[in-house]
Amino acid sequence: MIRLLIFASVVLLVIISVFLLKKSSVFLPLMPNDDPDENRQFLHQFGVFYLILAAIGLLVGIVNLTFFSLFYIFGLLVISTVFSVMLAKKIL
Repeated sequence: MIRLLIFASVVLLVIISVFLLKKSSVFLPLMPNDDPDENRQFLHQFGVFYLILAAIGLLVGIVNLTFFSLFYIFGLLVISTVFSVMLAKKIL
C-alpha cells in the first residue's frame, strides 16, 4: 500500500514540477510585490526540488523498504510545507 502511495506521489511530483518549470507565468500575477525574475527563480528552484524528489521516490518505490518509504514521505511533506509557506509569504 505504501508503494502505491509513493508511485502516485511520484506522478504528481512530476506533473507539478513540469508545471512549475514550464508554466511559471501562471503564478507570476499572484506575486505582485516582488521582482518577477526573483519569482521565476523561486518557482524554478522548487520545480527542480520536486523533480529530484520524484527521482528519489522512484528509487524508494523500487527498493520498497518501510523505513526509507516513511522517511521519503516525511521529507516530501516537509518540502511541500516549506514551498506552501514561502509561496503564501510572497502572495501576501
